[in-house]
Amino acid sequence: MDKQTFYEYCRMFSSTADKASVFDKFYDPEATFEHPFQGTFKGKEALVNFWTSGHQGIHEVLQPINLLIDGDRIAAEFKIAWHCLEDTDYLGPKKKGEVYHAACAAFYLLKNDKFARVKLYLQTL
Repeated sequence: MDKQTFYEYCRMFSSTADKASVFDKFYDPEATFEHPFQGTFKGKEALVNFWTSGHQGIHEVLQPINLLIDGDRIAAEFKIAWHCLEDTDYLGPKKKGEVYHAACAAFYLLKNDKFARVKLYLQTL
């Protein structure tokens, strides 16, 4: 995966409600996704469910800051903006209309040029 493709992933994730298409394009079918507060998700069904049902009332926008790609490994730093479309309890109580931010570090392992393992670290701001 090159930088352009990774940035395309960020744009697509941030702009589409069809998270299944994001998974199909960028994730290995058996991918593991580790979230520091929500747990570990394995495979398409679990991860797409987390991105949709688990993010109910939230529109998440990834803003990449730093990116390092070395063979089959990627390290990325993001600012994340969670736009609340309704009152929600995602990572604690949040109010409709407000935007919440976090700093994120993410580490990716690639398999066949797709994400096979993702490990996130988050700090709400």
